Amino acid sequence: NDMHLLIDALITDQYTQTKVSNSLSVRFSFRGLQITMKIPPYVAVTVVIFAAFGANYVTATGVRGRNHQNHQVRELEAEDIMFWTRVMEETGSIPPVTTKPTKRPTVMTFKPTSKPVATSTSNPTVMVTTTSPTAGATSENPTTSRVTANPTAIAITGSPSASITTANPTAITTTESPTVDVSTISPTAGATSSVPSPIPTTTSPTPKPTPVFIAPTTPAPTFPCNLTPEERARNITELAQDVSNPADIATPGSPQQRALDWIINEDAMVACPSDMLIQRYVLAVFYYSTDGDNWKICNAPDDFGSTEAIESANQACNLTTTNATAIFPDDIRGTNAWLSPDSECLWGGVSCYPEDSPSAFNVNVIEFEDNDIGGTLPFEMQELTNLRFFALERGGISGPIPEEFGNFPSLLLMDFDFNNLSGTIPDSIWTLPRIRQLDLNDNALAGTLATAIGNLEQLRFFQIDNNNFEGTIPSEIGNMSNMGLLGFSGNLFTGSVPSEICGLRPSPLRTLVVDCTVECSIPDCCTDCA
Repeated sequence: NDMHLLIDALITDQYTQTKVSNSLSVRFSFRGLQITMKIPPYVAVTVVIFAAFGANYVTATGVRGRNHQNHQVRELEAEDIMFWTRVMEETGSIPPVTTKPTKRPTVMTFKPTSKPVATSTSNPTVMVTTTSPTAGATSENPTTSRVTANPTAIAITGSPSASITTANPTAITTTESPTVDVSTISPTAGATSSVPSPIPTTTSPTPKPTPVFIAPTTPAPTFPCNLTPEERARNITELAQDVSNPADIATPGSPQQRALDWIINEDAMVACPSDMLIQRYVLAVFYYSTDGDNWKICNAPDDFGSTEAIESANQACNLTTTNATAIFPDDIRGTNAWLSPDSECLWGGVSCYPEDSPSAFNVNVIEFEDNDIGGTLPFEMQELTNLRFFALERGGISGPIPEEFGNFPSLLLMDFDFNNLSGTIPDSIWTLPRIRQLDLNDNALAGTLATAIGNLEQLRFFQIDNNNFEGTIPSEIGNMSNMGLLGFSGNLFTGSVPSEICGLRPSPLRTLVVDCTVECSIPDCCTDCA
């Protein structure tokens, strides 16, 4: 009495049967599943098999690149050539920075094809290892299956000696990055996905094993910096508040508020909260404070999320650190647009200490000349404690020199000539321990020269021509045994040039120019008057 078992065509596409003495052996396959069962001839068995496979991965990718361009170095202006050539001849080198640098970062220089996005997996993949209690299960991936956070249960009825082979399909989805309102620090919720319901099962009249359900796990969503958008915004805001006045940050449209909003929501670098992020924030404040959108060149991209706009802005910027290049040839520098998604060391007019320096990647030079820089000088620049060259020549900067600019422990050169600066020279400037060149000619500065100027024993170049200074020229300047050039003309000074200053002529003091109303012997003391 042969037994014939029909396998429903909806379940399988092939079947075979073999008669044995006391049982029927049935073997069939379904989408890679191989099932072999031995069934007594007097028992009717219904085999129902259902399976659910699911996987949900969320990825975000970006194209990174680095824009390095070579540019010829322009010649130094005559006064700087004379000064710095003499410095290098006499000393052989520029003295190293002695201040302790901030934590050394990894330079990130890339241009993404789109804004980096926070990635969230509503149904994260869980790797599960299972072993059949009585049968040797074989498969292409023998003991691993993928189960989503809301998995469909896999139930098998029939003989416990079934041999099962499984496959692992994969699905890919993407989500958008949330934008955080700086004023509310509120993140945007991530996306979710659904999972199909399981196919109903039909129980067998014979005893069956209890179905095994794998409990889902729900790990936290993955975001840049391992922080939610709200946490990242809060941490960056706290860093900014340590640098800027919180009231300025809270003022809509202020340079500080715009810089913070750019860092949190628009900067395609998606920088993480750290001490090095302060440097990037400070330069962004400088950009907005000096009316960066109206500079001649090196303006920020029109669209921070557009690769084409970023590339166009970079191509339009050809500014480099011309004068400082000869002094610091190994610095990291570039000609990219400001606020581009590269390291700030590659923005035009900026250079940073080389990678092998103790102050690696800290800003060393900021140099602009005739680039229509306007606005005012932000006091936040004091955070760039390793800055050595700070030159903003031939612009339209107005307002005072911030008192905080006396807090540059490494500064060698401050050159703000041909601007519209007003007020007095802050007393803090006379405490700069390493300053060699102070060039403030052709502004609207006023007041008197403090006798504390004599504290600047390293000063070699001091030029304040064509301002509104008055009073007498301090004799303490005669304490500067390295002084090479003094320019006092075009002011309202009175009296005579102190003999202590004349004692520096002709060496080291090679040039001394005063108002013609000031008594000074030419050429024994002064070289000229105007």
